[in-house]
Amino acid sequence: MDIFHQITLLVVLLLSSKGAAGVTGSGFIVLAATISAVGHLPVAGLALILGIDRFMSEARALTNLVGNGVATVVVAKWVKELDHQKLDDVLNNRAPDGKTHEISS
Repeated sequence: MDIFHQITLLVVLLLSSKGAAGVTGSGFIVLAATISAVGHLPVAGLALILGIDRFMSEARALTNLVGNGVATVVVAKWVKELDHQKLDDVLNNRAPDGKTHEISS
């Protein structure tokens, strides 16, 4: 695929994915619609992606959760509002009263 087709695919994906961010599983639908609309890639290849999309969706959710937690700590440290004691207590399962509590699943 030459650079022109790659840029075309990028632009179409950017435009077609604008409303899909808040919908679970919508990334695959946007990809399928874009590939069929552009026509430079075989649609049959989507069957391979469909098999692992559920697993990848779980991995994306976990990555998003970890990223949000790290970003929260970084921003709090940047604006000098990070409470190191409270962070240490939470990470070590201690309540504000100083007692250790087990978290059940």
